[in-house]
Amino acid sequence: MMQQPAAPRLTIAIPTLNRAYCLAKAIDSALGQVSADVEVIVSNNGSRDETHELLDKYRDPRLRIFHRESTIPACQHGNFLIGLARGEFFLGLSDDDFIEPDFAARVIEAFDRSPSLSFVYTGCWIHFADVRVPAKIGPAVESGTDFVAGFLGGNRDPCWCACVTRTDDLRRIGPIPNGMLFGDMFYWTRLAFRGDVGCVAAPVSNYIVLGSGRDNLSTKASVIEWATEVRMLVEHMAADYWQATNDPEAAARLRRDLEDFVARSTADQFIWNAIRGVPRLGLLRAVAPALTFLLPGRGQAGLWLRIFGAIFGRRSVLRRTVLMAAAKKARDVLADNLTVQQSAPGVLSQRLRDE
Repeated sequence: MMQQPAAPRLTIAIPTLNRAYCLAKAIDSALGQVSADVEVIVSNNGSRDETHELLDKYRDPRLRIFHRESTIPACQHGNFLIGLARGEFFLGLSDDDFIEPDFAARVIEAFDRSPSLSFVYTGCWIHFADVRVPAKIGPAVESGTDFVAGFLGGNRDPCWCACVTRTDDLRRIGPIPNGMLFGDMFYWTRLAFRGDVGCVAAPVSNYIVLGSGRDNLSTKASVIEWATEVRMLVEHMAADYWQATNDPEAAARLRRDLEDFVARSTADQFIWNAIRGVPRLGLLRAVAPALTFLLPGRGQAGLWLRIFGAIFGRRSVLRRTVLMAAAKKARDVLADNLTVQQSAPGVLSQRLRDE
């Protein structure tokens, strides 16, 4: 009897819809891993552009391609991909993002070194057109509660294209609920309390937030849709945090950080909607229902400056302002990351010099 091939260590799953212009880079980065122990799944969610023709050109035994006749919601598509995965570990890679050749090897090594990790995330370049901002990272291993506190405090940037989980854990948590915008945050906010969180310092993933004329899909969410779901997810995180720590002072600090996070995220979504071209009237109508998300946050002057700029500013000016802010953040974060990763000095700094 023919022996079945061993399951791959890592499944890299790429959902796509009408993005043939960037899909090849994502696929090539997944197939270009120095670790041979990967499988790549690409699921075409009913595209009507050149995606089908592009995928027909690939011939690689590690690659499985699926074509859907009609488009299903993103959350259902994510559940479909998780169901297909054969790998021990799972990476969800958006069709406009890409990873470096040593991504899989570094992440698998981190899990093998610390088998109790609930998930692993890596350093990541966050792209704003021509500006690259390094994601904020933590130490090589930290508790889930420390990771969550760092995230809500603005000191961790766990991009989904840089997060690797155990496939079985995703299945145990269950499917992404219908209508949810952020399947990624749904999973890692739950995984964070199941053990320690690992971090690979090197920036071996790339997350495209603002492209050259074609922007990240998350910017399409309306302000209120975005804010409602973000608050729901972080409230769930806060409840788990309280159960894990039972520390009133820490919970109070987390509550303040949570309110600030929701307020900042809501104000920023006004800017992303404006850059995407949402009419001023639509943004104005979002102000009143957004108050419940904005008013608890600190730094109200800065929040309202962003919102007024989004509503009344020119799209080209807003875009330039975002790029200028990204360039400043890039300089600040480099210094912070090097300080945080003192447990492995030289790893990130050497990688940045190589870049």
